[in-house]
Amino acid sequence: MLISSINQASFAQMQNTNEYPFDIPPNSTNRFFWFDMGKGNKVEIFVNDINDLDQIQQMDSIIYGFLQDLRLFKDSLADERTIKRIDYNISVTAQRKLRFYQYLPKAESFVIMNEEVSSLKTIQDTVNFIGKINFVAKYPLRKGFNDSRYFKVRFLLNQVSDLSDYMNDVLNQKIQSIKENINKKWDNNDDNSYSPLADPAIKANAVKGYNAGGDYLEFRASVDIQNYRNNFVPSITFGAAIVLGGKNIKREFGLSVENHFSFEKDLSGNNRTFINPFVTFNYSRGYIKDKKITKHNYDLFNFSLSHLFTPKGTVYERGISRISAGTLSLFEGKTNIQPVLYLKDFFKSVTPGIRWVQSF
Repeated sequence: MLISSINQASFAQMQNTNEYPFDIPPNSTNRFFWFDMGKGNKVEIFVNDINDLDQIQQMDSIIYGFLQDLRLFKDSLADERTIKRIDYNISVTAQRKLRFYQYLPKAESFVIMNEEVSSLKTIQDTVNFIGKINFVAKYPLRKGFNDSRYFKVRFLLNQVSDLSDYMNDVLNQKIQSIKENINKKWDNNDDNSYSPLADPAIKANAVKGYNAGGDYLEFRASVDIQNYRNNFVPSITFGAAIVLGGKNIKREFGLSVENHFSFEKDLSGNNRTFINPFVTFNYSRGYIKDKKITKHNYDLFNFSLSHLFTPKGTVYERGISRISAGTLSLFEGKTNIQPVLYLKDFFKSVTPGIRWVQSF
């Protein structure tokens, strides 16, 4: 079934159409790639899962089918002065769905050469190939359920007719290159984009094409102070965290060792420094700020669990654990103030406290 509509809409109105089947829902993809095709033309690819690239692997055939269907509207789209946006749903090949907008720019531009005047088009046409994949989502400790993933290929073209120039296997090769190089080395480009080392023509906002930064391992260190009952105890913390970033949300899983220092006299009356090592696991989930996963933003959830394995001195007793939920974060996450609860022998006694963490 072919569905079309012609609307003398403004460019802003054209951008506010984000409902399936003619666009993908907002924030429904977390990977974004692009590459130039020459002559000012460009292609952008939006997917949620790298395996979804299989849906557009035969791009030559998709373009051919699109251009064949577009012939049914050749009279409506004949005016080369108009700016066009065409949305083409390819999920069900037997029922292609197509929509297009076109409008004349508010100002006309011309080229004058040898006393001849010709119209100049200053805004590119847009062609979107839209699709949806139904699948069964499976997560640990959760029953599988039916869900959907979306994908989109966007062409920015001087003219829609330029698409016919790209049925030459180049797009197929680029898509295959993304699949082959996704987990290999990526380099940072001068324009702050990233490219696989094996194919610099492919560009992305971050390594592996993540919209907001992807996954990485981060090593951390901090100096801290906390109270336990009537004692203020300084400490030094060393650890690492695995950061998993999607489009707007990142999750962190961290493991660290806190060395708590107490200064006391031993049985002989000599001053001694005792070190009490806490092993801490922490988990946090929060928003990504300014599309940079390394930038700190407030957390939606923050939790940590610590345990003291070998107490020394008289400050801490044996069987002490500590939990924390929530934190007051200041100065781009460098300073954190956390409410904590110390637990002795699994809630036999509970002692509240405050912890100040100053990261480097």
